[in-house]
Amino acid sequence: MTVIATTEVASPYPIVTEVELPEVADLVRRSHEQQWQPLADIPWHTFDDVEINDEVRAAAATFWSLRAWMEHGAVPYGAERLRQAIAEHRPYEVKAHLVNFIREETRHFEASYLVAERFGGFQPGPTESYFEAIIPRFHDEREEQELSFYANLFLNTLFESLSGDLLQDRYRNAVVPAIKEVNKLILADEGRHIRFGKILMQHKLDDITDLERRSIESKFEAKLRTSLLRGVYAVTNLPDDMQQVAGQARRLTAQHGLGATDPDDEPTILRNALRRLRREVAPLDIRLPHFPEIGDHPDDTTTPGPPPGDRR
Repeated sequence: MTVIATTEVASPYPIVTEVELPEVADLVRRSHEQQWQPLADIPWHTFDDVEINDEVRAAAATFWSLRAWMEHGAVPYGAERLRQAIAEHRPYEVKAHLVNFIREETRHFEASYLVAERFGGFQPGPTESYFEAIIPRFHDEREEQELSFYANLFLNTLFESLSGDLLQDRYRNAVVPAIKEVNKLILADEGRHIRFGKILMQHKLDDITDLERRSIESKFEAKLRTSLLRGVYAVTNLPDDMQQVAGQARRLTAQHGLGATDPDDEPTILRNALRRLRREVAPLDIRLPHFPEIGDHPDDTTTPGPPPGDRR
């Protein structure tokens, strides 16, 4: 006899329909107005004028495959938060935003996949040892469930803010119109995601306990140090040999204006973003740690400089 395991499903009723967060409802409306489709709205024909050698083509395919993996990883994260929002009877506009988040991250994956394909082939999964250890566990739901609903979204907003600063540099780097448009459209979507988190920080702070604030700090440090600085946001925390391999792919992609960040610029971008984030979350009694490996020291009171220059 076959025994089928069942999981208790929380009742979605009663459904909360009264708008609690009008600013989130406005984000939902704007998302509907600013829909785009990767196949239809990107000038893919501009790849016809790209002239690069095989080494650069392979490097760009690797970089854009990584971009696609990260976008794809956000989809199950959003699905779990939507399931949680339904089970916990969160405001309807919050659930509607999460539906849009899933759809938008899905199209970010599709657009990144299509760019990688035009460089000779999307890589369906990591093959380098450092990525194999990081990518599958980037959104570890066991870790996510240790935080309450809103605390989890607070933490995700911090990472989206860092990613947004990197993406702005990648937008500036791009010379191929199709790649520039991909980064521009993704930036617009990510801007709404970050704004969503900041609205929650403004209105739902009382839902976050002191213990959870300390947990946000420690989880932020662990994920940035052991995952994102090991080949995702930057390569600084990789062993020297792996740092060279990962850095070269990014460097070649950036030097040819193919929508990447130069590995020499990434620490500066992240350092400036962290300074800004600390100022923003300090009034919330969230104290972000420092990361000396990217030059981010507690005694550094210098004013953030201009964005890194074009290295092409």
